[in-house]
Amino acid sequence: MTYTYEQVLAYEVASELANTHIADYSAAIGEEEEKACPDQARIDQLRGASLAIALERRSLSMTDDVAVARFVAKYRREPSPRAAEDAQN
Repeated sequence: MTYTYEQVLAYEVASELANTHIADYSAAIGEEEEKACPDQARIDQLRGASLAIALERRSLSMTDDVAVARFVAKYRREPSPRAAEDAQN
């Protein structure tokens, strides 16, 4: 199967977005676990959300342009005001 450069790039963007969100969930889980009285329901919720993104990413096909674009749109992040300022300088 042949992939276009654009498909590879879009898939990599989707994969990195998933990784970023999974890392955020992992950090939140760690913070919750370090509390004197961790909220197990919150930990379970965060783990479930992390797993859902991982499974969604795993189901993506590099050649399914619509699904990859939908994934990117769903998980993309707007740049912070600081990042926008840094980009202009």
